[in-house]
Amino acid sequence: MAKLTPEQVRTLSDQFYFLGMAIGEYRYTHWDDLSLEENKELSDSQYAILKSGEDMLAFAAQLVMDEAQTSIQQIQGLTKEIQDTIKDLKNIQKAMDVAAGILVLGAAILEKNPEKIGSNLRGLLELWKSD
Repeated sequence: MAKLTPEQVRTLSDQFYFLGMAIGEYRYTHWDDLSLEENKELSDSQYAILKSGEDMLAFAAQLVMDEAQTSIQQIQGLTKEIQDTIKDLKNIQKAMDVAAGILVLGAAILEKNPEKIGSNLRGLLELWKSD
């Protein structure tokens, strides 16, 4: 397993910031469609996603990931897709599931568990692409 470079860690941290902001934008765009519980869950998820990105920076020297560049590129691509289209997503449950999937991916990165990183990234990609 190769250690992530400082630039790769910053890139991952940036992607989690962008993903957290996309979840927040979804919340505000769909404010009237969300129940109080859904709004709270998305708010909590947004906070935790942003915190994951900050934690990645804090633990930068310790993070490791197999095939880091490929995984980072996949995360960047997924982040761009989510940022560009989540506000138009009508399925509230899918938005909540995506937020939860981002959190699980962040946790796998912070756990330095390459197997979980790969499987959680694949799961999040599949979830986002599903109808």
